[in-house]
Amino acid sequence: MTLGIKINEWQKREYRLKGYWGDSTLEDYWNSSVKNSAEKVAVVDLQNTKYSYRELDLAANKLAAFFQTIGVKPGDFISMQLPGWSEFTLIYIACLKVGAVVNPILPNLREKEVSYILNKCESKVLFIPAKFRKCEFYQKFQSLYQEIPSLKKVVVVEKEEAVFAGLTLQKILTKYKPIPINNGRQADDLAAVLFTSGTEGVPKGVMLTHNNIISSEKAYAATFNLTSYDTILMPAPVAHATGFHHGVTASFLLGATSVLQDIFKPEACLELIEREKCSCGNLATAFVYDIVNLTKKKNHDITSLRFFLCGGSPVPRHLVQEAFDAGFKVMGMYGSTESVPHTASRIDDPSEKIISTDGKAMPGIEVKVVDNMRREVPAGVQGEEASRGPNVFVGYLKEPELTNRVLDDDGWYYSGDLCTMGEDGYIRINGRIKDIIIRGGENISSTEIENILLQHPNVKEVAVVGMPDERLGERSCAYVVLNQPQDNLNLEAVSAFFSNMNVAKYKYPERIEIIDKMPKNGSCKIQKYILREDIKKKINGELLVLV
Repeated sequence: MTLGIKINEWQKREYRLKGYWGDSTLEDYWNSSVKNSAEKVAVVDLQNTKYSYRELDLAANKLAAFFQTIGVKPGDFISMQLPGWSEFTLIYIACLKVGAVVNPILPNLREKEVSYILNKCESKVLFIPAKFRKCEFYQKFQSLYQEIPSLKKVVVVEKEEAVFAGLTLQKILTKYKPIPINNGRQADDLAAVLFTSGTEGVPKGVMLTHNNIISSEKAYAATFNLTSYDTILMPAPVAHATGFHHGVTASFLLGATSVLQDIFKPEACLELIEREKCSCGNLATAFVYDIVNLTKKKNHDITSLRFFLCGGSPVPRHLVQEAFDAGFKVMGMYGSTESVPHTASRIDDPSEKIISTDGKAMPGIEVKVVDNMRREVPAGVQGEEASRGPNVFVGYLKEPELTNRVLDDDGWYYSGDLCTMGEDGYIRINGRIKDIIIRGGENISSTEIENILLQHPNVKEVAVVGMPDERLGERSCAYVVLNQPQDNLNLEAVSAFFSNMNVAKYKYPERIEIIDKMPKNGSCKIQKYILREDIKKKINGELLVLV
């Protein structure tokens, strides 16, 4: 099949000369870690399923033998719709051993979405849980054999009390013996395809080579001083770019220990940190907030924890201080599936940098801000954020036109995010280009309003969307989750707060919707399209009053 990979020869030459790309594959790095850290714990999950590097390598060799037996060849796709379980890493390594392309799928996606992804990838094998979050996966996916012509096997991963009569991972590991395999894959070959979250439309398959992933995680490790001595906690889904790259891949590249949590609960997270002596991790900002609050109520030994990295939403001022009081640092980072977190705060950055910026470029990565003609703008001027580097993806799977819209011939990826950059290279993300509310000809950034509202002491989470208006075109509506639900927050109080913050009046939210929780996808990103549809229904026939 034609994948549509876009790699320029100058990129290969340039990144190799600078040492960012090389000849080693992800499998080579895995083999090195097995050799150097055979008895060390490679991965452990919330259910305490634990593998040393040697044990995981042996199990992966058995699974690789199964892949060969059923005809999986180098370059074939193997899909995994699994939570944050140790078995995910096992299957990932087995894929590397036979040269298969890894395709993680978020567990919350259902039949239609999974069918779309599997057909796009022409997947040969699909791994699913026997049961997760009360969902009986195999019953839901029995029809997939008819819908996916390429699919040879569906393998069930059992956990805890689950018992399944069909083909399971455990049966494969019991039946097959490890065999030596030489897959002949190269560092510039495709290693993984991760699908975008699809918060606004059809997911796109982001293609990443071995060199893409290796260079990304080397920069990540260098930025945060990560070594083989670290124990890396990952409560984010392993099918998401953050979990896949920074939770699973970075760990085995370094020879470190990966700690996975399949369902985030703050109490369980703190217990994992205490049990496994985790030194760092990645969490959504709202989850860090939950952890910090729990440390005030319950005593856990988290002295091993150095920092949490937050992405996807701003880090509130109070959270930085409260985390510091709890004994660890909180830092922001920014990126996407196409250009995995490529800017970040630094460990020694002052609090104000962490609060007011989304960091600066990681080693080997360039960042610029451009206008609508893709011309670079001066420092402090808002434009579209673009990044270039050895980490940037090599195209959307079988979508060359979509690829060419965002990835130019010079290797720049145009994110669609609005941003400003200071003279020191630190950036501030101000929202999506398509997430601008146009109110009577005035452009309003949803993110700017959200950042202001997050400074209110009773606002835990917020999402601002445009709502249709006959006269002005759009007005802003803020959906808010409260810290203290009993203390209500109305429009009058919000307007007074914005006035005290000296915000221009046209930027005031014109409607407040208090909700119990935000609609989110499996990557913990807020699904604003749901909120937009919700407000359209609510305002139908209503007359809104100007602020």
